[in-house]
Amino acid sequence: MPTRSFTSPQLALAVVVGLVPSMRGLAADPAPQPAQQPAPQPASQPAPQPATDPATPPAPAAGQAPKREPLPPITWSDAEIEKIAKMLTGSWKSSMPVPEGGNPSESVEVGMFIAPVRVRDMTDMLYVESARMDSVQAPYRQGFFQIFRFRDGLRLRTFELARRSGGAMVGMWTNPDLFPSVERADLVATMDIDLKPDGDGFSGKSPAPYATSLNGAVEMTSELSLRPDRIITADRGFNAKGEIVWGAKADATYEYQRIEAPVKTWTSPNGVFVIEYGRGDAPKVAVIDDIITVHYLGFLSNGFRFDSSVDRVPPNPLTFLVTEKQVIVGFVDALLGSNVGTIRRAYIPHEKAYGEFGNQRVRIPPFADLYFDFEVMKLETPVGPRPAIPAAPSQSPRLIDEMTNPQSASPQPASPQPANPEPASPEPASPPPAPR
Repeated sequence: MPTRSFTSPQLALAVVVGLVPSMRGLAADPAPQPAQQPAPQPASQPAPQPATDPATPPAPAAGQAPKREPLPPITWSDAEIEKIAKMLTGSWKSSMPVPEGGNPSESVEVGMFIAPVRVRDMTDMLYVESARMDSVQAPYRQGFFQIFRFRDGLRLRTFELARRSGGAMVGMWTNPDLFPSVERADLVATMDIDLKPDGDGFSGKSPAPYATSLNGAVEMTSELSLRPDRIITADRGFNAKGEIVWGAKADATYEYQRIEAPVKTWTSPNGVFVIEYGRGDAPKVAVIDDIITVHYLGFLSNGFRFDSSVDRVPPNPLTFLVTEKQVIVGFVDALLGSNVGTIRRAYIPHEKAYGEFGNQRVRIPPFADLYFDFEVMKLETPVGPRPAIPAAPSQSPRLIDEMTNPQSASPQPASPQPANPEPASPEPASPPPAPR
């Protein structure tokens, strides 16, 4: 699949600030390890710590679909907490390109995307995603903010994912009502910043240095200034001698400016929610009965990646007809109107996925809502009789019916390897650092 070519040995910190260009970043491509700390950004989260093999969610009682209860509204504990949350919510972009790797002449624009979400047994929570602006579909960091009263002031606490993958969460800042279920036990607190009113916004800093082992530092600090149209931050890492070894020097800061969301979203009549990150230049768009070839990733709501075309050796895209006669309705809705080069993510409710049967072959339980990423590689209008779709020679036969029609799937489940990235060592949360 076409992706940008990165060759610098200092390009990315795997997982922690790993670059994920195109959909390969959500696959299992290992990232090189840099020797230096990337430039810091606003108080966000360190990289998630994906579970190595999240358990498949328990299935409902046979034949019983889970009830879709109306979601409660997202509310805030008081007016001042609500003010901070609303100021943070939205899409943000670095005011100037951030140096990438060891060469300061190579820079990238970095985005941060924040939205309120529901977290079981916690209040006043926001989800935070950071990504290169040219790869918004592939965030290099995911985490959470919580705003709460502390003594006589306000505190912002950052969290990272402790025991699960964030794969299903990607892009769901665009629609918090479809955000996967998260609870307190899934998160670990990493950094506090005490906030006080400051003019038309809020500002503050970490109450004390926090322990870290990142790139030669033994402790770190963070500062934050929040305004209606910008976020300014300064993170610093210190060695055992108290010397700054990474981050903002002296009075240097990093600034983000508020922008319009860089994606398009819509919901199909069948309830399939689609996020479009980008399109190609080809004039032809997908219509019913076209032949389409896509790379894809598939996630359960708990973050388990049950299948991925890019994790195969060699990567093996899937070719099928855009019709409900051959694939699940959710695939059709997610891909209609796309062209070669289109990158989309789709939330597919179980009613338009594998329904009450699930798909035992790839460990999809009954009544499972799914999250899919797609990149369109090829698109053709069939000529003459409807073509057969052969199995790829690079793998054992994998029939479309077997993937999309639960009744025709093999009763013996395979043991797909979860394609989650390697876990990284936890670090104190700081604003999402820029990619290296």
